[in-house]
Amino acid sequence: MDLSYENLFTILTLASGSERNVEQQNAEAQLKKWEVVPGYHYLLQEVYLNHEIPLQIRWLAIICFKNGIDKYWRATRQYSINKQEKSQITSRVMQLVNEQNNQLMIQNANAIAKIARYDFPHDWPNLFDDITKNLEDFVFKQNDIVSTNNCLIILNRVIKTITMVRIGRARHAMQSKAPIITSILIKLYQKFFQLWTTNLDLTIMEVCYLCLKNLRRIIPEGFDQPHKNQDVCEFLNSTIDHLQSLVSEHDKYSSDLLERYVKCYSKLYVALINCNPTSFVLMPCSQKILTTFLSLLEEKAELVYNSNEENDFWEILALKAFSILKKTMAYVYKKGAVTLKQRNDKLEVANAINKLSVDVFTADLIQKLCDLIINWYLRLKPSDLEGWSLEPEEWCTEELSTSWEYQIRPCAENFYQDLIKYFQDILAGFVLNKISSGLMENESVDRILIKDSILCTFQLSSGTIANNVNFDTLLQEVFIPEGLKNDLLENKILKRRICLIIGEWVGVQCNRESRVSIYKLLLNFLSPNNPINDKVVKIAAIQTLRTVVNDWDFSKNDFQPFLNEFVKLLLDLLNEMRLIESKLYIFNTLAVLIEKCNPLVDYQTLIDILQIVPKYWELSTSDNQPIIKSSLLRVLKSLTISLNENSPETHSISLPLIQNCCLHSSDVYMLLSEDGYDLWLELLKYCPQSRLNNPEIIKLFEMIPHGLRDSTEILPTILSIVRSYSLYAPELFRQEVVTVEAFKVLGEYLDKMRDDSYMIFISLMDILLIENNDSNESFINGLVNSGLMLSMINYVINDNQSPILAAKMYLLFSRLSKNSPELFLKMLDIASVDSIKFFKNWIQFYNHNGNPRNKKINLLGLISIVTYGIPKNIPVLLELFPDVIKKTFYFLEEINEDQQGSCEGYNSNLLYEDIDDYSYLDPDIKPHGEKIRYHLLLQERDPIYTTNLIQFLRNNFINLKTQLQDSDFNQIILALNNDSYTLERLKALS
Repeated sequence: MDLSYENLFTILTLASGSERNVEQQNAEAQLKKWEVVPGYHYLLQEVYLNHEIPLQIRWLAIICFKNGIDKYWRATRQYSINKQEKSQITSRVMQLVNEQNNQLMIQNANAIAKIARYDFPHDWPNLFDDITKNLEDFVFKQNDIVSTNNCLIILNRVIKTITMVRIGRARHAMQSKAPIITSILIKLYQKFFQLWTTNLDLTIMEVCYLCLKNLRRIIPEGFDQPHKNQDVCEFLNSTIDHLQSLVSEHDKYSSDLLERYVKCYSKLYVALINCNPTSFVLMPCSQKILTTFLSLLEEKAELVYNSNEENDFWEILALKAFSILKKTMAYVYKKGAVTLKQRNDKLEVANAINKLSVDVFTADLIQKLCDLIINWYLRLKPSDLEGWSLEPEEWCTEELSTSWEYQIRPCAENFYQDLIKYFQDILAGFVLNKISSGLMENESVDRILIKDSILCTFQLSSGTIANNVNFDTLLQEVFIPEGLKNDLLENKILKRRICLIIGEWVGVQCNRESRVSIYKLLLNFLSPNNPINDKVVKIAAIQTLRTVVNDWDFSKNDFQPFLNEFVKLLLDLLNEMRLIESKLYIFNTLAVLIEKCNPLVDYQTLIDILQIVPKYWELSTSDNQPIIKSSLLRVLKSLTISLNENSPETHSISLPLIQNCCLHSSDVYMLLSEDGYDLWLELLKYCPQSRLNNPEIIKLFEMIPHGLRDSTEILPTILSIVRSYSLYAPELFRQEVVTVEAFKVLGEYLDKMRDDSYMIFISLMDILLIENNDSNESFINGLVNSGLMLSMINYVINDNQSPILAAKMYLLFSRLSKNSPELFLKMLDIASVDSIKFFKNWIQFYNHNGNPRNKKINLLGLISIVTYGIPKNIPVLLELFPDVIKKTFYFLEEINEDQQGSCEGYNSNLLYEDIDDYSYLDPDIKPHGEKIRYHLLLQERDPIYTTNLIQFLRNNFINLKTQLQDSDFNQIILALNNDSYTLERLKALS
């Protein structure tokens, strides 16, 4: 079908039908084809500009138009809209300003903004001039309120789009127009504000709000130093007057629109502070703005406290006040170093800081603000107490997940932390005095709430006042006695607070004796026999227990007497808690507890925990709660580690779950595969020697190639699993079909691998080369046919590669060379690479091996390859011979091998770093199955321990001599004439 206005109208009519049918699908397909036809977007514009056409057709036309602009307007795009059509479209984008349908107008504004993003200023230099001229005409000449409203919508979208541009001329060009735009917007704002506050006309109120919305964007982004523009200063002064007026008479106006106005004023002030804090502070009205918000915090504190509505107006206002004060305080504290956009000179910054310090943030005001926060904003509200009483789990979950920016008490807590940090000298003693004088008898609920609020300041001050207090003393003399009181039901409020205090302070200042006392206290809080220990107290205790156990200074031996009782209480609490989130806290705490207390958790306790996994896995399936499954997988992982040689007890549960989570076609793959892979890795590591070659475990390996391809963000884990299989079932890697598939993916990743993945790859290949030191044909074919060998060679001859990392790769080549120099040279020949550069890099990078073990691996490979290659007339190997022999003799001077070829220096710095002896610092932890397998492999098959280097050199040198004619051999000896030491040592060998 040819593109024409009539045909387009027909197709749009069919495509916009309410019923889904074949005709509609065909129409959509036709629109898709027309996207790349010249003139299509111009005709779409013609359709939506026609007010006589039904709205649903115009709506579809403008959506297609806007999407097409996004895809095809940029000249570099394939099938981009040609210049003539662009010009025609741009010439009439403003013709819809009289549109009555607001949603249609918004789509048109979005399309114009996209065009402006690409064309302003080069192809559309008069964009802002046209908009401002239209605004003046609509307001002052035509009195057209609809067109004014629509024009402001367009301007807002355009400014918003261009302010996000960080590269190019658009942003700078907009800033050059900012004074003109701002001037007309301020005039309109003042005119409309006067009108709607006099007549309470909601339409005018909306239009005035759009003016304010535009100014909120253009002033911070359009002026480098707005405090030097008189219009801006006068406007900002008027906004704070208007804000005060609206707040004082808010019942008189539409609450929704009023809230939007107040938010917009606040956003304007915050944006100014973010873009140029110095300029904001130096505004004549800045102190007035700050004192206004300070006054609002004080005057409306009780209203905010007693409010139980979501999105309460006074609470929103308080949130904005805290946000503005927080940013200005940070500016004072950081001495003006707040943003990279700062362009003020040092004198202005100094003046701004002085102005805030002297006129605003005085010592009296800081203390007064602290009092205000304690008395009203940190207190639990009546609505909190109601939620605690009626739905304790829901309330507790909301408390733990709330963002500080959106609820007043978390916001006040965050603000207080800044306050005590920025003004420590003023507040440290003041707060400590508050705490000491506030710890009185609990006479009433109100006093308990104030006491809780005061204790909250202690909790939040851990990082600031730690040097001024002795937490251990306070814990023993104040907090523990307070926590053990059961005389009033309201004591649960203080029990919860004590848990929160311990959670904050335990990592800052807490000795071993205090930790033991904390364990006893938490057991008391979790006890089912005390009626005051409600669900909120128990959840707080669970969270605190996790924090204490997970702390750096945690001693599992001190914790051992309480271990089993804690586990029993946690398991019992699973039945008591109703919400998934509450159970999640318990599972996460159990996982940490098992991990940190390994191996002290007794076998039966671990089995008891294991038994709950299938039950809650099934429950979480019915409730569709993958977050619980994720936590259960982590519990299983911790159980596997703690059970160690008994870890097969988990296999009947773990193996099906790994299959379910790590199979790429599984419904839960995206959500749970990462935790599934973690569990899989530990299952392999901790599988004992007596349980090798489990067919179910081996069958899981079929999922590895997909995991390698698709799970690049957790590649270290997938590679570690492959490494574990190389020790658990090495026969897998003697099947060419298996190795080719896995090695092909590794070869594609190699030059892009992060260092952590690379080191795992090196250790994996090292293990495989030790296991296949008989040059297993299937393994070698897999290495070559997959392309991995070529990738490894290219890695070391790449001039941009790190010499240290390349030296690690040469360890693998040394293994290959030692195993079979003949086969290794054939592999190099197949790769068709620069062999001269390859071998010279090998010698050059030898010095980047800092430990005896790696040096010996290199020397074994180099000796093998040069003594084999010289008789084959390979010149580069003849050239390297003197260097190899000299390095060998120097190395032999450094170490003292026994008759078998081993020495103490070979027992550390293993390529499998995670399993090295020095990484096991806890003598109580038995080596897991993988460590045993790895060390057995090294002891039994690694030439490092079984080949005496001096004897190896002698044998290879004698063999070389027997293969060469006397003249050729003498030529080699002549090459050593300049090195008497090496020549002397070499002659001694023969």
